[in-house]
Amino acid sequence: MSWPPNSQDLNPMEHIWDVMERQLRAQTLPCPNISTLRDRCLDIWYNLSPVMYQKPVASMSRRVAAVLKAKGGTTCY
Repeated sequence: MSWPPNSQDLNPMEHIWDVMERQLRAQTLPCPNISTLRDRCLDIWYNLSPVMYQKPVASMSRRVAAVLKAKGGTTCY
């Protein structure tokens, strides 16, 4: 059996990673070491609003429909 396609459009975590990255980059000082980076990422993760991850999950039926319509190609997600 061939490997099934993987679509970032169908992965709601991609949206959350993007939000986390933007929040991390918005911080004034760069991380001096990996421990600080880990702590900052955890702080962002634990302070995400539940809406931040509920919206992408709730949109899954629209995401699947968009991927099917695009025949596996790029979508607006």
